[in-house]
Amino acid sequence: MNKKTQTFSISQASEMTGVSKNRIREWHAKGFLPGIQLISVGSRLHRRFSDKDVALIEAISEYQNQGYLLTAAVNLAWKKVQGGAL
Repeated sequence: MNKKTQTFSISQASEMTGVSKNRIREWHAKGFLPGIQLISVGSRLHRRFSDKDVALIEAISEYQNQGYLLTAAVNLAWKKVQGGAL
């Protein structure tokens, strides 16, 4: 049986994590969220987020709220969520 993995839109990911859509886009553009799936809808690309992606966004935000700079927050979040640095 082929099981589909649930994914979330950027609006849903933003709502789930409390991180703004623009901030998520910025982190993705800087390469801090490399696992994001891009799907084509007409002439536009839309980001789709897995549970792991959402957990990573949440962890980055938590570390930044603790005072870590973005790069350090990303590395700590990767270790927490996926067991290794980016």
